[in-house]
Amino acid sequence: MPNILLSCAGRRHYLAEYFVEAIGGAGRVVGTDMDPTAPALVACDRRRLVPAVAAPDYLERLIEVIAEEEIDMVFSLNDLELELLSRNRDAIEACTGATVYVAPEASMAIGADKWLTYQFALRHGIPTPATFLDVASAREAIGAGRCATPLIVKPRWGSASIGLVRVESADALEAAYQTCRNAVAGSALAVFGLDGAVMIQERIEGSEYGVDILYGRDEAFIGFAAKRKLTMRAGETDKAVTVEPARFRASVERITRNLPHRGNLDCDFLERDEELLLLEINPRFGGGYPFTHMAGANHVAILLADFAGRPLPPYGYGIDRTFAKYDCLTETPAHLA
Repeated sequence: MPNILLSCAGRRHYLAEYFVEAIGGAGRVVGTDMDPTAPALVACDRRRLVPAVAAPDYLERLIEVIAEEEIDMVFSLNDLELELLSRNRDAIEACTGATVYVAPEASMAIGADKWLTYQFALRHGIPTPATFLDVASAREAIGAGRCATPLIVKPRWGSASIGLVRVESADALEAAYQTCRNAVAGSALAVFGLDGAVMIQERIEGSEYGVDILYGRDEAFIGFAAKRKLTMRAGETDKAVTVEPARFRASVERITRNLPHRGNLDCDFLERDEELLLLEINPRFGGGYPFTHMAGANHVAILLADFAGRPLPPYGYGIDRTFAKYDCLTETPAHLA
């Protein structure tokens, strides 16, 4: 069994548990974080502290950890780090021998930049909500009947609902745009710059779905699972019910044919008049993955089998199964505090 690195492990205690369970003691799971009290570190076999992702020596230190711990598979759980690892994927693999489970740079850019996500969807015939980068373009589209209120104003980059503003009329667009821009300026998203940092998008009132798409080590498509989101909390799926995958197959096929990746790809869809519209692409294990895992699509075990060259277990999951997250405490060992 390989040794696994969960980088920027943070709060995803459950994901560390999934990897530890799948390895079954035949390898080890190593967690890194800048915070010694990060809950996910407690579930890992070994814990290593590293500088902040923005620190000048971060990448050098991470490579040292990969080499010292004899890591075979690297997974990152942090959006900002994902881009750093994507840019340096070949270099990391060349000097450590580990396989880094991040998307190539072009795919990473499409996932990180919601405007590029929109352009990707249009280019490949995937339905998606109408989207604009400035107030004037949105107002013009509304006047021409190509778009209608209500709308959502949100950051072009990032996640967790930072700066999101709901708009009921075109008259409120300018104020909402400035509110969102100010929120971006005061957050970690400011590193992307403020020019073109805000998007205006149709607000779709129908059901929201999460789709976990699995790619192997060679970036080949393996399978996918879908669930309908019932409630959200802090920008993540809180309750969900698994659904039949057939309705998503055409869009998933277009995504996987045109977007190379390794590991889990987390996609969000919205439903309008029975049409499924692609909203976001997140090239990582997302907050909705536990629903997929609990329903029987064990992406972690499949990735380990794929890495080892073993026959993959049949892909499938239970339909119409409802799950809910709940709060849990874990004690941080005193020597980490």
